[in-house]
Amino acid sequence: MKLRRKEALAAAPSGPSTAGLRPLEGAAAPASERFLSKRLSPEERRAQIVDVTERLFATHAYAEIGVPDVARAAGITPGLVYHYFPTKEALFLAAYEVRARELMRFCEPDPELAFEEQVERGIRGYLTFVEAHGRAYLNLFHGPAVAEEGFVRVCELTRELMVDRFVIGLGATDPSKYPALRLSLRGYIGYSESAVLVWLEKQEVTRAVLERMLLAAVLSAVRVGLASEPSPPLSADEAEKLGRRYRKRFGLP
Repeated sequence: MKLRRKEALAAAPSGPSTAGLRPLEGAAAPASERFLSKRLSPEERRAQIVDVTERLFATHAYAEIGVPDVARAAGITPGLVYHYFPTKEALFLAAYEVRARELMRFCEPDPELAFEEQVERGIRGYLTFVEAHGRAYLNLFHGPAVAEEGFVRVCELTRELMVDRFVIGLGATDPSKYPALRLSLRGYIGYSESAVLVWLEKQEVTRAVLERMLLAAVLSAVRVGLASEPSPPLSADEAEKLGRRYRKRFGLP
């Protein structure tokens, strides 16, 4: 069957009826006539749907958005959306996976820098991403998305990758060999997510204050983790130097 015929068949409504649904307030505007008239390859169409979903996810609560809203914003039928994504959860998971990869790029470390500088740059990148996608970030930790198996899986994978980056930044080649260090850093990840959520919702401190708090927390978690490893990736002398720099930076005795 030719591609055009497949897409035409897929456009026939196959998901839940959209009759009587009120358009999502503030939703993305439908695609232009030029874009609508263009025949897209399956890869292009899927990417278009994910892109529209990302934009809606970034401006509305997860529970407020439905497949009909995505279809309307993309200028296609709900049936065509369901052709590529069988459920709302699958659709939004695809959009979130794109954002998760983007987040990791924002936090990409520079191995040429000292460890503390790598961490500081990563925190700044993380917060820059969160500020740009605040609604989407809140969606991940509030509401129905929290319990979705796919979202939980991608969140866990992202956390593990972040922990591995910290450990590799300390000179390790195999992060799995340092379970105590990784455990301590997982504790930091939980702290940082909670702190960032409160900061986004209340804005009671400046970003600069939050950056300093997160830097102090992660370096503290690193020191505790290193001290708990029988054979840490840093030598005793290097760990002591790290400790002295930490105390000096934060005015500790």
